[in-house]
Amino acid sequence: MTNKIILLSGLLFLFSIKIFAANENKFHSDTIRMQMPNETTIESRSTYDGKHDLAGNLEIKDLLNVFLTRWAVLNIAELEANKAILIKCSTIKEYDKDILHTITIEEIASTMSISFPTDTAIALVIKGNNKLELNSKVAIYFNTMKQLEELTKYDFSQILKNTDQQLKKKSDWYLKASPFVAWVKVNEDNSAKLLHQINTMATTNDQIILSAGTSLENVKGTWNGSFYTRMTVQLGNKNLAKQAFSLGYEWMYDFSSGKENINHWVDLGYQRNFSKNPNKGDWYGLNLGYLAKQNGDLFEKDSFRLGIEKKVTENISIVPQIYFNDFFKNPYPGFKIKIHL
Repeated sequence: MTNKIILLSGLLFLFSIKIFAANENKFHSDTIRMQMPNETTIESRSTYDGKHDLAGNLEIKDLLNVFLTRWAVLNIAELEANKAILIKCSTIKEYDKDILHTITIEEIASTMSISFPTDTAIALVIKGNNKLELNSKVAIYFNTMKQLEELTKYDFSQILKNTDQQLKKKSDWYLKASPFVAWVKVNEDNSAKLLHQINTMATTNDQIILSAGTSLENVKGTWNGSFYTRMTVQLGNKNLAKQAFSLGYEWMYDFSSGKENINHWVDLGYQRNFSKNPNKGDWYGLNLGYLAKQNGDLFEKDSFRLGIEKKVTENISIVPQIYFNDFFKNPYPGFKIKIHL
């Protein structure tokens, strides 16, 4: 028994390395480009649902002021006019605390792309050769540092409010249906005009997933190993998986009596993703299980279990559980660590 649990623990350790090694990728479902009066372009990249105001999410002026304060320390008066520069602002975290802010400067190739909508006689162009990445949501295209300083004097609270009004002219369901790119012209009086909006084809997240895995579970003070298979129906929109329904079958190995007893469980589950980033999910689930076949004395016949599942990485979930008979009779706790292969 000891050797088998050591083997399962080793598998758990190997997959848990992903907790520390995985990096969050940037994902932007919707793109809003605001052409400013001073010949700069501000690009907002996030999932826009028509409910959360841009003014409450972007904090452009605050981010820009912080950047300019740090930039002043470098004593770089101006960028070279004949070069295109990419400036990235990032933060290094440790245990969810900011420990270091970085500014990365690199020379890039300069390419101007001009789009002409087929239904409107306008040209859509990003103004500015240099690019400043303030964070994963906000980028600014500009030519001179003076232009960035000028932007700090704009009333972005009003500008973003007017931009919201332009975008919400279309119904909510249309905004949610698929990702879009919108071009907005901002005037000196802070008013905004929607120049063009185009929806792009969304990658479907409606799919049937067949999966398998193993787990370690503590029940009544003893550790048990198991293997499971699961069929999941996953649903979502805007390139983002949002909910899933699952049916699973588990073989739980019980060595508490000195014999290799295998208990068979059937599980029904519902999972929901609370993240807006498909590269980093925030899944929680509710699982109900029934003991389909009993072996040994660890469980009574007609046992049930109810668990709350939290997916901590792509490969590992933790599941606190309650076991009971009939309708919540004789309840006792259990705790499971699942490894998704």
